[in-house]
Amino acid sequence: MSIHKTLKGRTAASAAGFTMIEMLIIIAIVGIFCAIVTPSWLMFINNHRLNVSVDRAYWAMELAQSNAKRDKIAWQTSFKEVVGKNVQVAIHPADITPAQLPAHQWKNLEHQIQIHTAINDKGGYETTLLKVDENNKPTDKGTIRRVTFNFRGCAVYKGSDECGQTSLEAKGRLTLFHPDLKNSERCVIVSTLLGHQRISQRQRTAQDKRYCY
Repeated sequence: MSIHKTLKGRTAASAAGFTMIEMLIIIAIVGIFCAIVTPSWLMFINNHRLNVSVDRAYWAMELAQSNAKRDKIAWQTSFKEVVGKNVQVAIHPADITPAQLPAHQWKNLEHQIQIHTAINDKGGYETTLLKVDENNKPTDKGTIRRVTFNFRGCAVYKGSDECGQTSLEAKGRLTLFHPDLKNSERCVIVSTLLGHQRISQRQRTAQDKRYCY
């Protein structure tokens, strides 16, 4: 057989591409790889969404507090869950009710993130920010969670309250979670009446009937 015929035969074999069995093997390998990698990737994405949302919630509270000190009036951060739009947050003067806010002032947190409102296995609530209605009136049936800062930046029950002369309900925490992440709640806590805020996450053991502290 001449060299020319040999090279021609190899070229023809290469041009034939993969066989059906080889293709099936490649597809199987890719499928196994995707099955292994996909859950970890989704967990990473969902964790990122949760962390970003908590950071935004913390930033929203800090901005309201800063605006209150700057403008010498009470400012408020409001959170609400909207069907199909997840959790929304708005920063506004406390004398303006959530109902009066234009739609564009409500900003969405990350996709699928929710406010933890259920009772945990210790009989406590992970989210304790004051519940109000659209007119900013405190009520157990309220759909909005709020934190208010007076003109000095202190957390207060009413915008007209002085630092230290207010209800302890002025403090509280907002706990967020992703439904596909088990026991991974994150929370923003207004820990003092002076308005100090911090971020935390779910702990292994409960304290005061709460895991996020």
